Amino acid sequence: MEIGLKEFIIAVVTLNKDMVSPGSMTPVFYAQHEEQLIHLSSTIAKIVDGAVHDLGMGTYIIVKH
Repeated sequence: MEIGLKEFIIAVVTLNKDMVSPGSMTPVFYAQHEEQLIHLSSTIAKIVDGAVHDLGMGTYIIVKH
């Protein structure tokens, strides 16, 4: 039997500060524009070997699968 955490959110990258709850334990990165949002999300995902998921409204999450 294998027990462990296999899938979890590594980071949130957003243009919209209202999309993140205060006190969140997940690191949050705020981008200033769409180009920076995409670049930051893809760079973080490459570094941590994660996947980028677009939640819409200027918010991406990086998830470890």
